[in-house]
Order: sequence, then C-alpha cells, then structure tokens
Amino acid sequence: MVPHAYVECVSIMESLIAKGYDVTMLTNFASDTFKEAQKLFPFLTLPRGVTVSGDIRLIKPDVAIYQTHTKTFGLDPAATLFIDDSMPNVEGARAAGWHAVHFTDPQTLQSDLLAYGLTV
Repeated sequence: MVPHAYVECVSIMESLIAKGYDVTMLTNFASDTFKEAQKLFPFLTLPRGVTVSGDIRLIKPDVAIYQTHTKTFGLDPAATLFIDDSMPNVEGARAAGWHAVHFTDPQTLQSDLLAYGLTV
C-alpha cells in the first residue's frame, strides 16, 4: 500500500466529483487492504463506487474486470474514461472499449482530461 496520498491527484478527483462527473474506481487492491486504505485515506470513499479486484477475483488488465465494472455501475464503455499509471492496464481498458489515458503526472493528467472535454 502507498504510504501517502498524492495530493494533486486527490484534488483532481475531488474537483471532478464536485463538478458532477461520475467518478468510480477500479483497483487491484486486496479486499482487506483496500478497507484499511479507505480508513487511512478517506478520499477513497468519495467516488460513486469501486470495484476491488480482491472482492471479485479478477485483476487488471484482464478485460473481464472492466466488463464487470461496466455492468456493476451501469457505464457505457464508449463514454468511460479510465486513468491508470500502468500501460498494460490502460491497454486492457481500451480492449474493453473504454477511452483510457496513461497517468504520468498531475499536469499531464489535467491536459489529458481537457482533451476529453473534462475541466478540473
């Protein structure tokens, strides 16, 4: 588990939620570890929902985890934007029909979001 929050990334997520964007999370955390992370980092409870790989026994970049997340949260893959720091996970999302960006840093993410018409 990461020992700290990436403050600029948290701010971007909070801004997207505050502006009414539908934010969900898809994580490769173990079930128990994610629950602990939510206690340490309350911002992890802000999105509408989360798919935890440890709960459903699927892991990114398996296309099935993206399909499960889509069904669980009623998402249209063609209208879904996925952000991840792992290129194989980004490619998995794209294979599932999602738009996806590879996270490298908060400034690039803001530019990537703007390219999709999302203002932060």
